[in-house]
Amino acid sequence: MAIQPHIAQQKSDTPHTMDIRFQPALLQEVIDSFIEKTEREGDPTYYKEFHELADPIYEKYSLDDRESEFKKLYQYLFGIWGFSDIIRNAFDEFPALKEKIGIVLIKGVLKEDQEGVDVLRKWGSVEQDMARQFEEKGLKGVGIKLIPRRFYDPALSRYCRHELTHIADMLDPVFDYDPDTKVGQNPGEETLILHRYRILWCMNIDSRLVQAGKDPMLTREDRFKEFRSWYRKIPPTQLKSVFEGLWQADFFTHAELTEMASDTLRVMDRAIEVEGGDVPATLNKVILMPGFPCPLCRFPTYSWVEDLENKVEKHVLDFIRENHPGWDAEYGACDRCVEVYRLRSEGVT
Repeated sequence: MAIQPHIAQQKSDTPHTMDIRFQPALLQEVIDSFIEKTEREGDPTYYKEFHELADPIYEKYSLDDRESEFKKLYQYLFGIWGFSDIIRNAFDEFPALKEKIGIVLIKGVLKEDQEGVDVLRKWGSVEQDMARQFEEKGLKGVGIKLIPRRFYDPALSRYCRHELTHIADMLDPVFDYDPDTKVGQNPGEETLILHRYRILWCMNIDSRLVQAGKDPMLTREDRFKEFRSWYRKIPPTQLKSVFEGLWQADFFTHAELTEMASDTLRVMDRAIEVEGGDVPATLNKVILMPGFPCPLCRFPTYSWVEDLENKVEKHVLDFIRENHPGWDAEYGACDRCVEVYRLRSEGVT
């Protein structure tokens, strides 16, 4: 059987050519791990088919020529076993997005936390040069990073749909994405805001997918648990009202997501009336976020002392106000500063 490479560049039916290119090493990892998995589960079909095609390569080709022949073999099997269709079918759900994309590069990674889909901006120089060629034509390059076993995970289609919605947002002028937006006053605060930005964005995307009758990446219940874990400062009685307001929102822009990720009060503004949940009556209370800087020492803290009026002696609070004009107890303070000012107010240096 003659094996022809036909996976390196997948053509779309759009007026321009959208190339889908797979990293050769990824193809081999997917095929090898899939063969091992199916054989271990008692299905030798793929193992036998592979060796029917691979064994003659050892017999017919010299050592120098085998590498290119095996590369063709892995490309062939990747196609006929349906792995390339998963990515192509995912893009078929986004015809408007396909019109904007010139090239898609898919490469393998080792761990799940390295996976992702992004506009090609920060990959290696080869990918950047390739993307630049398409940008000159008014098209974008997209990069997809996946662990090999993701290709035989039933959730891959759901994962791709969710991530490609991120890309569609990023290329939507209404969303007005700005990857250079600066957030946070220090690395700890920046990390917290970026995590929350991602949580809010993913929640909105899954909500929109549900409204469109499609399977989300995570269920509404799972998104609520995720939201709750990142917004522990919102009172439990109000959390449901806030979440439902966010979940039922049609669309958020990049600026709105950034504002909500940076300021919990703006998240609470989204609360709506729901059964079993209270809408916040006032939204002017200062919320002390983990990782934000203490107003006294300016260092990021995860150890806030709250309810200072009841927990700290009045003379200590007065001493802090004398040394920090404009500060008030509602602004909070880290536990270290409270202890330091307590000692200083009592004459201990």
